[in-house]
Amino acid sequence: MSMLNLWFNDELIGELVEVNNVWSFTYSDYWVARKDAFDLSPSLSKAHRTIVDGSTERPVQWFFDNLLPEEDARTLMARDAKIEAANAFGLLAWYGAESAGALTLLPPDQVATEGDVRRLHEAELSERIRRLPQLSLSAQAPKRMSLAGAQHKLAVVLERGELFEPEGARASTHILKPDHPNNELYEHSVANEWFVMRLAERTGLSVPRVEMRHVPEAVYLVERFDRHHNGVEIYRRHVLDACQLMSLDRHFKYSEATFDTLKKLINYCRERLVTRQALFRWLLFNTLVGNGDAHMKNLSFFVDDGVIKLTPHYDLLSTTVYAAGNNWLDCELSWPLNELRLFRDMSRGAVRQMAQAIGIPKRMCDSILNEMLSGIGCAADDLLKEAEGQATSGELRLLRKIRHGPIADMLRLLS
Repeated sequence: MSMLNLWFNDELIGELVEVNNVWSFTYSDYWVARKDAFDLSPSLSKAHRTIVDGSTERPVQWFFDNLLPEEDARTLMARDAKIEAANAFGLLAWYGAESAGALTLLPPDQVATEGDVRRLHEAELSERIRRLPQLSLSAQAPKRMSLAGAQHKLAVVLERGELFEPEGARASTHILKPDHPNNELYEHSVANEWFVMRLAERTGLSVPRVEMRHVPEAVYLVERFDRHHNGVEIYRRHVLDACQLMSLDRHFKYSEATFDTLKKLINYCRERLVTRQALFRWLLFNTLVGNGDAHMKNLSFFVDDGVIKLTPHYDLLSTTVYAAGNNWLDCELSWPLNELRLFRDMSRGAVRQMAQAIGIPKRMCDSILNEMLSGIGCAADDLLKEAEGQATSGELRLLRKIRHGPIADMLRLLS
């Protein structure tokens, strides 16, 4: 039997147990008695006290597995820890001290020590980046940490412009990402994400603050929206990605990206009209910039006092700009609808179909569409001028390609 204690800030939520590959979770007496304590997810209700996975439905395992990295990032972190990549419980035991969201996983005999930070100098960060993919970014970090997603990431603390790594119970404030290790296929991914996230902000999407630095390797910094600061301390805030909210295994992040799923996600939220409009803006923006990788784990939701609310958007970048032969219009949409499968299938009428599918009226659809079409080009041009002061020549070439390739073509198709 393997066991881990689950903590929220300094409060014990319960025990995670694995016996013969069957996972279960039991809420603590303290957590059950608290009137303001949240359920981990709709499928893991504290009213049930103990939830045990079955042979086909595994809500406990799926929920916690979604805290771990994916693909090459998981393989690399597993190799660092000398644990099989398929051993999700073992990886959680090794890396659970700092995970995606608000939750901390520790062995039963361990309590997080007093929090502190350690300075992360640019030279050390540069060396770690150069050692990818032989070693993960967190291999030499003072605290083992797990961040969901497929890219290499590092949880850091940003204070007065300087980078630090958290120790003990100290919560991180930002997530750092270097360029994609396969720079031939996905060149300058840091500049790409920085540009597209800044563009999203200027076109009306809710996004966290982002920053691009060079150490001299490019690094992308994004402020964690699952944290809040009371002026003295940093506290974690509970969030669920869409797979966790719907109790889905991470492998369904693409196949379950349907408009029926979007409607279900909207119905989980109390402010449904606000959520509906925000998701429509997100869909439309991803179409305009050529983001074909906007899957279910790229949508998250706050859980505050039992109220579910869409978080700011994240992981926004142009993927079609990397299409072979500049054939970005032949790339697949993340959220296909009926005959709408490729970016070239999009038109003003297609946008109205997407809007109708999630309950957006035609007048509202046209208003949002016209607003975004009229603003995104100028906003992108202004950002390009701003980027000239901090981006390299190669990064600028990619950003201009995004502006005059995918964005220009989608403006033409949707106008």
